[in-house]
Amino acid sequence: MHQFAARHPQAYGLIVTFLGVAFFFPDALVVRLIAADTMTIAVWRGLAAAVVTLGFVALFHRSAWTGFRSLLTPAALAMIALQGTGSIFFLGSLQNTSVANSLLILATAPFLAALFSWAFLRETIDKATALAIVAVFCGVVMIASGSMGGGTLFGDFLSFLNAMTIAGYYVVLRKARDVNLIVAIACGYLLTSLIALPIAPMEPFDATQWGLVLLSGGVILAGGVGLLQIGPRYLPAPEVSMITMLEIVVGPLLVWWILGENPGQATVIGGTVILVAIFAHAAWQLRNLASRQG
Repeated sequence: MHQFAARHPQAYGLIVTFLGVAFFFPDALVVRLIAADTMTIAVWRGLAAAVVTLGFVALFHRSAWTGFRSLLTPAALAMIALQGTGSIFFLGSLQNTSVANSLLILATAPFLAALFSWAFLRETIDKATALAIVAVFCGVVMIASGSMGGGTLFGDFLSFLNAMTIAGYYVVLRKARDVNLIVAIACGYLLTSLIALPIAPMEPFDATQWGLVLLSGGVILAGGVGLLQIGPRYLPAPEVSMITMLEIVVGPLLVWWILGENPGQATVIGGTVILVAIFAHAAWQLRNLASRQG
């Protein structure tokens, strides 16, 4: 595998990134199928993801653990906080709005990251990115307008908070690109459980629900995040963003197809605006990248 990555880095990056995103395709559907209180799900989902991730590090990637002091660096502490709260926002949004709204609003994350990078890392925002940011947020406003009076606006807001944590996640990874933060991410999973525990009714699960919780936390979350830590090292950011957008499209379609959860006209229109803006921006960046390399 290492030889393949060295000889064909772009192909390796594409495969790993696609696999990482594919892990998340059924995540929202699985959470819906658990049919339980989301904070109870958060406790066990976070614990399952932490156990699997730390077990992987102990068995196959011991170099990632350099001692407890490594968890006290600003990057590690930020990653723990962002991962821990982001999962709470994600599950809370699924409880209070549609899957389509929740995932489409998450599509603002790369553009929020651009704004955060401009504010905190002093990176510039080109005109194309600025236009895409405006278009994406117009799409979010359209989605939110369809939630007015429908009781889902709070869920939309939680999804936007989740997008902000993911954007912060991107910025931290960019700032500390040479640091392996997989153990900090595992601690973030544990933080999710600790945050949710005091407010979770801890209702009992049946065998099917336990299986789905373990699938969501131990396989989808741990596996998907683990793979997505690798792929972007081998690919330009535009290619990564285009691949990750597949979850935004496939996730709601799975829930619509299997559970019949219709996203509504406002979400379809706003989501179309968001997806067109993202793909147009990624295509423009890839074209510029190709012309510079040529």
